[in-house]
Amino acid sequence: MNRFNWIKNILIIFTSFFLLANLSPVFAQNLETTPLLCPDSNTGKRGACPPELNNIYEQQGKGELCVNDDYNKFKSDPAKYHIWIEDPEVTAQGKANDRARQFIYWVTTHAAIDNHPVLTKVWGTARNLSYFLVILTAALLGLGIIIGQRTNFETGIKLWPAITKILTAILYIAFSATIVITVIQLSEIMMKFFIENLGGSDLFNIYFSGVSQEKNYTDFVGCRDLNIRVQEAAKTEIFMLKLTNGSYYFMGGMLLLRKIILWFLLFVSPFLAILLSFAFIKNVGMIWIGVFFQWVFYGPLLALFLGGLASIWKYGIPFVFDFSRIDTAAGYIYPSATSILYGGPAQKVSVTNNGNYVDTFVEYVITLIMLWAVTIFPWFLLRIFRDYCCEGINAMKNMMLANLNPGHPGGPSPSPTPIPANINSNVGVEMKIPREIGATVKTRIETIEEIKKAKTEDISRSLNIKASNITDIAHFETNKTLNETTNKNINYLKNPIQASTPAERQKYMNIRSELSSRASKADPIANRFIKSFIVSKINIAEKESIIKTLPKPTEILTSDTKKNIEEIIAVSPAVTLDEYEQVKKMWINAYEKGEIPKTENLRSRSEWVEYDIVLITNTLNKLLSDDKVLKAQALDEIGFILPIFLVNNLSGDQLVTYLKAKIEAARTVKTLIDREKEVTEKLKTKSEETVEVLKPKKKEAEKTTEMKAELNN
Repeated sequence: MNRFNWIKNILIIFTSFFLLANLSPVFAQNLETTPLLCPDSNTGKRGACPPELNNIYEQQGKGELCVNDDYNKFKSDPAKYHIWIEDPEVTAQGKANDRARQFIYWVTTHAAIDNHPVLTKVWGTARNLSYFLVILTAALLGLGIIIGQRTNFETGIKLWPAITKILTAILYIAFSATIVITVIQLSEIMMKFFIENLGGSDLFNIYFSGVSQEKNYTDFVGCRDLNIRVQEAAKTEIFMLKLTNGSYYFMGGMLLLRKIILWFLLFVSPFLAILLSFAFIKNVGMIWIGVFFQWVFYGPLLALFLGGLASIWKYGIPFVFDFSRIDTAAGYIYPSATSILYGGPAQKVSVTNNGNYVDTFVEYVITLIMLWAVTIFPWFLLRIFRDYCCEGINAMKNMMLANLNPGHPGGPSPSPTPIPANINSNVGVEMKIPREIGATVKTRIETIEEIKKAKTEDISRSLNIKASNITDIAHFETNKTLNETTNKNINYLKNPIQASTPAERQKYMNIRSELSSRASKADPIANRFIKSFIVSKINIAEKESIIKTLPKPTEILTSDTKKNIEEIIAVSPAVTLDEYEQVKKMWINAYEKGEIPKTENLRSRSEWVEYDIVLITNTLNKLLSDDKVLKAQALDEIGFILPIFLVNNLSGDQLVTYLKAKIEAARTVKTLIDREKEVTEKLKTKSEETVEVLKPKKKEAEKTTEMKAELNN
């Protein structure tokens, strides 16, 4: 989240500004001195009070009254009477509002001159310096080629590719200004199209009546109601208007910032040819490209959202509002306390429709939130796209190279490059410390630097995907925590966007990119990673390594005997008897005590065990058949352990042995469950028989008692 800190700080500053503005107390004028009464805009006389308000006061029946120019009467009861006086704070606020509207209106209606001579002059200086650097680079390359030919030393520099790069760089430098300015102007055309066709040009005349003109600023005189019970309304109105000003300045500032940044990027555009020519500084050039297109597209995207916003406002914000109380006494809840009128896009503002009850007030708040969302959201959207698109493109390129030519992608096989071991790796400790069920050897591989330094095996271990034998496979399946962790890592490798935090998304994207890069350099483990985890579906060609090492059907299915499939399968020579028994023991424990994977059809332990017996039997029959398609289907049915087998280069023979141990464990547990049921049934039957025997004896005892009673009588 560090990348968004500066935006957060801006929001904090703006919020603090508005809170401070709202905290400044607004008190009535000093009642000891006679204030300057508000002038009537029609007659020019002073002491005027909006006539609509007296009608509202009369309908409300609270005894309130606007006393116009009778200041002494107002002083007799400032909570009951209303008088409007000229107020410097309201005047300043109204003028500030019109200044802000004129500012945003100017920004959106005045285009910049992107091809101005002063801009091209600065660009020309950068262009000449770039020419010098290209010529210097060409001289150094030529010198290297000459020295290599005379000394028979292979420098790795190819003549014609180097010449092609130099000519391309010179050509780009010459036309870099034209390219950059053309892209910028195309974005301006898109902005204009969206604003004009979607109604964005009318957006900034919504809050105040009339058009944006300088007369609004010069002629405005602000007035305030001195009644002591309406001062909260005055504070709120001024706060909302300050917030409106801030919204306009922020939006206009972002548009101006965009233009200024694009000019600066134009100045350094010739250096892009130098940056992209060398591998060790190529990323700087990619950053320039990403930043440039982020700000280029910010304008059209903002214009699109602004135009859409104007369309929404024109037809009404799609919330459930009740505007039936406008201009009525029932809707005059929040009093009008200043002469600055404001309202949402659906309102025709007046002194009695000035955000006077909750629906009209909330509509105005929503419009401000929409303005901020329109300003900020395009920047976030483009920033996220910039962060992930370049990594994704690079990873896809490496994956394609690896799949097209796994042995020697992109040409001859490069000489192996030693990769220093991660000092945080626990390699070697795993051999010394006995691992219990669910224990894993952790390797800290989080940052891009750690990923690049780590061996591919260490990356596999850090993701809990490393497996050297079938015992490790059993750990993955029988331990719930390890199972969930491994599945999460596999899913995030396939699609990093699923990760819950930006840091995790970046980590898995970096791992994908690094593995793809290593696969293109003929790293066998990385190549298996790409083919097993990062592709959407493992094809039959990738399953060949397991299919080829499966036991031959003729070696297994030679009897017409009625034995179970696992009884006629031999343990693989690659699996020790201790490993085999350990896997079997782990699965017996899981079937007896482990959590049941409940589904609609699996609700008990016995149902789970019987289901696995049927599933593994079918899988083994398919694996040992002559049909390659059936074998491939069987591999798909074994679930998430298939890519683990592929990545760790485990054989089909080991897979069959693993399934043999698993089904034998299931049958053992089934036998125990059946015996338990049998014993329970026997005990139940015996109990019922005992009850039946006791019943007749009880009846005989009752008869004997009755007979004794009769004899006594």
